[in-house]
Amino acid sequence: MFKKSIYLFTILSVLAMAGFGCKGLTAEQQAAIKPVTLNYWTVNNDLVLLKQFAADYKKTRPYVSINIEQVRADEFEKRLTNALADDVSPDIVSVDVRDLRNYTSRLSEMPAKVQVTKLYIKGTYSKETVVETESIGLPTANSVKSAFISTVSNDAIIGGQIYGLPLAVDTMAIFYNKDLLDKVGVPEAPKNWDEFMQAVKASTRFNDKGDIIQSGVALGTAKNIPHSFDILSLLMMQSGVKMAYGGSVNFSSGVDKSGSQHPAVTALRFYTDFAQPTKDVYTWNDKMGDAFEEFARGKTVFYFGFAYEYPRLKARAPQINVEVLPMLQLNDKQPVNIANYWIESVVKKSKHPNEAWEFVAFMAKSENIKKYTEATHRPTPLRSQIKAQSEDLTLAPFASQALNAENWYRGRNIKVASDAFDYLINNYLQPVSEEKSQFQRDKELLEYTARLVQQTM
Repeated sequence: MFKKSIYLFTILSVLAMAGFGCKGLTAEQQAAIKPVTLNYWTVNNDLVLLKQFAADYKKTRPYVSINIEQVRADEFEKRLTNALADDVSPDIVSVDVRDLRNYTSRLSEMPAKVQVTKLYIKGTYSKETVVETESIGLPTANSVKSAFISTVSNDAIIGGQIYGLPLAVDTMAIFYNKDLLDKVGVPEAPKNWDEFMQAVKASTRFNDKGDIIQSGVALGTAKNIPHSFDILSLLMMQSGVKMAYGGSVNFSSGVDKSGSQHPAVTALRFYTDFAQPTKDVYTWNDKMGDAFEEFARGKTVFYFGFAYEYPRLKARAPQINVEVLPMLQLNDKQPVNIANYWIESVVKKSKHPNEAWEFVAFMAKSENIKKYTEATHRPTPLRSQIKAQSEDLTLAPFASQALNAENWYRGRNIKVASDAFDYLINNYLQPVSEEKSQFQRDKELLEYTARLVQQTM
């Protein structure tokens, strides 16, 4: 009898979604199970898993179909703007958390509850189709703060309202080529920044002309290092710099008083030393190729990257014996790391916000996040799952840092902010003119960069 009920349920669902209605249902009930199609745009999420989540959700809401499309990051904003103007916008979108403030006016706030339709069969002998509207509670700001790591609530909750939830987070760690370290006689991976610099010097190789033929690490420049913004931000934060607070950019504050020992200046100096030919840690320059590609080619010993790059690296260079270090710290008692992730949000113009928000909350359930992070090999955003991930040899370096990871940039244009940091790095590497002292030049660069970033806050 149970199998028969399931069969009838399936048939009724199919009929409803096909638009034929169900015999015996009132007009109001048939309207309640009218087919709903959600359009979901994602950039970096795994499509196979998202489609599986959509299929699982459909078992609960058989009248809902979800079309999932992968959109290129460099096309996302333009496409969304055009879609909103033409009133054909998607219902759900993935948003880079560092770009969230750029999109809040186009996104809806997660409601406390959603009203959705429940359809089922009741009765043992005389079957009756039941269509009910049920109220489903969604995560609250307090529950997000309790269940997710701190950066999620700091990023995704704005003015007390939730603008989306993540399926994973990411933190920065240090990839290294173990075979190359062995060849230069470095038996163990570095445990602190001093040991790191010694390993870089030992593993950098030059030809007779002074050209770098093997780099110890891809650090020091901007254009050929994909994560230069994150790396320099990380070094500043580890040096004790408060990057921004309450919408105000602070990383240049106090530079007059501290002079050349200002922590932002010392972090910038440390970063760029790796690209200064006059420094003993010189190992990189802007004539070299993309940092990720150079590491994948076996031309660089250390690479600063994120967990999402690990599968890409293994596919690109399976022959490399890659291991991963947690991020080195200046102060082990106050560890600092960078958070990099996307959140799933609902567009304000969605014609089906109830189902869209319920699906976002469905994907962000603990069991589904576990499925997602296990399959994609990315760190979890949930506090309860960090311990288990910390026992995974590959994930541990990333997951173990999640509680200390932070996204400091909460402005409206991450590209402008990132370009401003590129400007800072590029110009710091230039010779100082005779008209200015080193400190005066550095101070002006830092303050100008802060003003550029402030304009986006």
